[in-house]
Amino acid sequence: MATADTRREARTSGGEIRPAAEWLGLSAREIRRIVQLAETTPRDDVGLVSALSDALVERSLEHGWSTERVRRLLEEVGRVSGSELHALALQAHAHATRNPSLLALSPPLALEMQVRMLAALAPLEDVSLWSDGNADGPVCLAASSQESPSCHARLAARDVLRGRPAAAGLMRTVPVERWQRVEAVLVFRTAPADEGSALAAAAEAALALTPILEREALLARNAARERALVSSGERLLTRIGFDLHDGPIQDVAVLAGDVRLLRERVEAHTETVPEDILTGFLDDVQTRIAAIDHGLRDIVHSLESPAVARCPLDESVTREVEAFRLQTDIAVDLTLKGAFDSLTDSQRIALVRIVQESLSNARDHSGAGSVAITIEATASRTELQVADDGRGFDVARTLVRAARRGRLGLLGMSERVRLLGGRFDVQSSPGGPTIISVVLPVWQPVVPPAEQHSPLLADEAPLA
Repeated sequence: MATADTRREARTSGGEIRPAAEWLGLSAREIRRIVQLAETTPRDDVGLVSALSDALVERSLEHGWSTERVRRLLEEVGRVSGSELHALALQAHAHATRNPSLLALSPPLALEMQVRMLAALAPLEDVSLWSDGNADGPVCLAASSQESPSCHARLAARDVLRGRPAAAGLMRTVPVERWQRVEAVLVFRTAPADEGSALAAAAEAALALTPILEREALLARNAARERALVSSGERLLTRIGFDLHDGPIQDVAVLAGDVRLLRERVEAHTETVPEDILTGFLDDVQTRIAAIDHGLRDIVHSLESPAVARCPLDESVTREVEAFRLQTDIAVDLTLKGAFDSLTDSQRIALVRIVQESLSNARDHSGAGSVAITIEATASRTELQVADDGRGFDVARTLVRAARRGRLGLLGMSERVRLLGGRFDVQSSPGGPTIISVVLPVWQPVVPPAEQHSPLLADEAPLA
């Protein structure tokens, strides 16, 4: 228990918590609560640990885990509250791993958050999480550092995943089990004096990782079922949302751009605007409104855009690129390779929508000067890549913010591709460039043709 004298001394120094907390990005309310608890409660207080860990998790969802900043805040809180830094950090980690906010994240982001929390709050470093891959060896699911994990970490993970004890060395391992089977393994380095605490913290993290891996496995199985159960009502509703976002909503954005351009032209003319210019713009606006009306009616009547479904992929994409060139000064380089006849309607629609959304992002958010689009079809798959030279962005943080705000842009692209059994990837960082990659396999029917007929899907295009 802290004495009255130490409490008074703590109150005079409690203000030191504020700079560290503000540097980390905590809100004023969170800072006030942590300072109050640190100054008025005994050390190792459950309320202080809970408030501290909850605030760290909530802020780190937006700003990421910075080991230096987290340690600075913990040092100040420990000094003011009388808590020992090492014990405070481990208690905060044990509480943070069970934070409900982490369950709302997608499995890859949740795995990354758990690994970075472990590295920031426990006495270990170079943390990485591995799962069993293919013949090439284990696959790294998440790492605490931006650099690739070392070969020693990979070898240690391989041994544990194959049921062998890890080779003696600098690396330490903790298995992550699911249904009494090693599903993944945590690999890290720690000082000999801290090995006991590090292993205990890693074991705590392993318990939190198990349900995340379980959810990821369930999502993977659900994806396979969704490709087979073409009558899934959830899938149809999801498609409606994507088609509204990527179709009529994008047309509305273009319409707004046309109106803005008209206003700029009108303001630029000191005299009366020539009738031919005004008439031309009004004709364009009327055409755009008619396209929006047509797109909405298509979605209402068929739950899928038949215009895009019937049109060949190269024609649809070329038309989108030409329309984009007329609306902006951004240069677009389009490359089409191979034959796209084997694409299903759903695959064709998904590729066109992803091109539309990527161009829209380049126009509205990236500040790009040029965009390169490449679509190549081979005997086994179709690949799409959209690269722009814009300012770039932090992918993980952007996806978290988009999920919280209900934005469907990148998340919608990813979900479209996932439902079709493909792979979607976004590579970007502040300063750019941004590269969006899609791989769709050649579709083979999972459900026998005799089972595909359903009165609910009589007007739908076949799904891939």
